[in-house]
Amino acid sequence: MGSVQPPTKPCHNCRRQRLRCDRSYPHCNKCAASGKECLGYGKLFRWTGAIASRGKLAGRTSSAPVEAGEEGEDGEAEALSPVLASANVRFGRASPSSPRGSESAWDGRFGRRSSTGAGALQFFSHPRPPGPKLSSSWALVDPLFQDLDQSHRFYLNYFTTRLCKDLVSNDGPECNPFRSLIPLTRAHPLLQHIIVAASAAHMSNLMSMGLPYPDDGGLIPANQDAASKKALNDALVAKHTALRLMSAAIQNLDTINGDVVLAASLFFINVELIESGKYGWRAHLEGAAKIMSFLQLTKAWDSSLRDYLLSDCFIYFILASAFMPARYATSLNFESSQIPFVLGKTVANSYLCCPAELMEILHAASQLSNSLDDDQPNEDITMAAIELIGRAQAYDIHVWARDTAGSPSLSNDVMKSRMHAGSTHRLAACIYILQAIPSVGERLGPEFAAFLTDDLLAHLTMIPVEDPNFKATTWPTFIIGAETRDPERQKLIMERLRVMTTVCPWGFIHTAMDTLQVIWNLAAEERGSKSWVQALKDPEMNFLIV
Repeated sequence: MGSVQPPTKPCHNCRRQRLRCDRSYPHCNKCAASGKECLGYGKLFRWTGAIASRGKLAGRTSSAPVEAGEEGEDGEAEALSPVLASANVRFGRASPSSPRGSESAWDGRFGRRSSTGAGALQFFSHPRPPGPKLSSSWALVDPLFQDLDQSHRFYLNYFTTRLCKDLVSNDGPECNPFRSLIPLTRAHPLLQHIIVAASAAHMSNLMSMGLPYPDDGGLIPANQDAASKKALNDALVAKHTALRLMSAAIQNLDTINGDVVLAASLFFINVELIESGKYGWRAHLEGAAKIMSFLQLTKAWDSSLRDYLLSDCFIYFILASAFMPARYATSLNFESSQIPFVLGKTVANSYLCCPAELMEILHAASQLSNSLDDDQPNEDITMAAIELIGRAQAYDIHVWARDTAGSPSLSNDVMKSRMHAGSTHRLAACIYILQAIPSVGERLGPEFAAFLTDDLLAHLTMIPVEDPNFKATTWPTFIIGAETRDPERQKLIMERLRVMTTVCPWGFIHTAMDTLQVIWNLAAEERGSKSWVQALKDPEMNFLIV
């Protein structure tokens, strides 16, 4: 046989991941070393729209297989699981109330790569042309996912089209690196199961509140409760499997992609936050801190993705320490000096929309609070806290919003939105300091606290529900809610949080609402003996609000 000519192009895997390929034949050694199935160097055939001209498949596209027995609409719905059946009108299937072949039932978003940003896989086939009947099955177009479980494909698609939007400030092409996790899920079951768990839990919350999916025209299926319970069960099963896989991964950090393990650790925290934000998150946060120290010695698979993973972990560390008892806060070992450096890389599109300098001030305040000795005034701590308030007030939010909104993809309206969101975090940090170090509040007086709360409420009202940064104001809304004693304002804050659950159906928001009720119900003598920040540091509370 003649000699084989070496490939002139990288293999398909390396090309997609933008890696340097060694062009070994017949399979790339880099793929083999990472345990991935090399797709080779030839053409990849994708049957995404071919129409059969004869036989039983005549007139059908390749993405619309014939069901056995040619069932009608009722038969199709029964063949699906409750989750898939409940989403028939949301994810491309015709509903009994919509005309057959209606284009409105197929918005086309599952068939376009550009609609979900760079690195996103094309999960579902292109919309079928108008015809007498729509198929009830979905099929992944990418060959790597052909043998994936149907429910996992469904939840991975939900991750790319819905859950991903909650993880950044502005979602769009080229600006949401979390979608680049999807190509890794095929080779890393740990990552696949924890993302499925997060997506299923998120979907369960959405349906349990009777909320429609995006772009479904406001239709709510009759079996909403059953679908919510099925999604919750899927989430618990996937979470249990991911915990078992995580245990094995921790024992083999040297042989597993460090970014995969860190991403899994972060999404374990996210699952807890989606469920309730109580109790289980702390162990995962401590584990993430250890994994982060290990990652300092490894090369990033995707530097942009790693920046976001590290940034979210740092944000969780800081916000967790705000209401954590001193003896637990020491377990979150991370370099606080790195806060501006780590958060600064993602500040333009971080979901929190908060300047890194303000996060550094908040963390310093929580450390001062934990250093108080039996609530006895300490002049050095008091002066240090007053200095932190001065730094926060002097910080120029307008300049920060202008600089971080300088991206061509962000408009002037977005810049104004960022200015209001950043201002809410600046004012919330000042209010937190007053309560975390009570001697500061006594020194500056109640008029100063009233000024801060009035200003904070004014900025919150400037961020409407439809604003992308509305979801970034959970923490400031909770802070002003804990600070206020006016019943009318309490109702306003509670209504704002209730609306926020319809925008981001994460369980920790419900926990925040319950916690506010606890603070408001404290007897007058209890409120006078200690601040609400000190009351929330009770180990029994053990919650995380982000």
